[in-house]
Amino acid sequence: MARYLNGATIMTTPTPRSLAVAREAGFDGIEARAERLLDGSEELRATASAVRPGEVWSLNGIRVSLEADGSLDRELLETDLDARLGVCRAIGAAHLLAVPPRIAGLSEQAARRGVRDGLEVARERAAAIGVGIAFEFLGFADCPIRTPEAAGQLLEGLEGVELVLDSCHWHASGAESLDAFPVERLAMVHINDAPQKPPPEIEDGDRLMPGLGVIRLPWLIGALQARGFAGPWSLETFNPGYWAEDPRLVAQRGAAALDFLLAAKS
Repeated sequence: MARYLNGATIMTTPTPRSLAVAREAGFDGIEARAERLLDGSEELRATASAVRPGEVWSLNGIRVSLEADGSLDRELLETDLDARLGVCRAIGAAHLLAVPPRIAGLSEQAARRGVRDGLEVARERAAAIGVGIAFEFLGFADCPIRTPEAAGQLLEGLEGVELVLDSCHWHASGAESLDAFPVERLAMVHINDAPQKPPPEIEDGDRLMPGLGVIRLPWLIGALQARGFAGPWSLETFNPGYWAEDPRLVAQRGAAALDFLLAAKS
């Protein structure tokens, strides 16, 4: 049962240190953050030297940029891909995680073609260097692809692109049934929790450690396992409060919370 530490959980920690912290806490590897590695700095070089084969599940990530009418902003996407795929190659990331944009007022119908076009471009570019594309819907109220059903419909007939499910985005989108979600295409699940707050108002910084909030995590994990998903799982919080703590303690606490949840539902 593979478990990864997403860099957003300890965002202010340099990536090579995140690798060491993840190893010490018993994680199988990390999901690296593009924010820390895109400038070609010493941190990128140090990460490339420190990483072990298979230790970076993904680089998070890239936004499929759209124009206001929902069409693909291909020039911006190509520029973003150039930089991110270079990082993927340098650190041996197996996947590049892609997300839809946040554009208030843009409908799912208007955005679907542009996001799909963007994923096709990303898939072809990434495949050329042996990197997979994993798409994650965002449950934010201003995201046009914000539900499991919308993500599943988007990928119908689009081969070579996998899915990522995030518990907080699932909760923020309304925690609907997963019946219309193609679990067989699921490559990763991000686990986190959320406070008692109207779901449409939840933002990344609200996220909590698993078990400290109101998300129906046992139900979600059980529903996924019942349909054959056995991992990998990743601990992903964006809470700035955790960033101010000792990253070793945060990672250890998160690993224990994740293990408790998965053991209870396995």
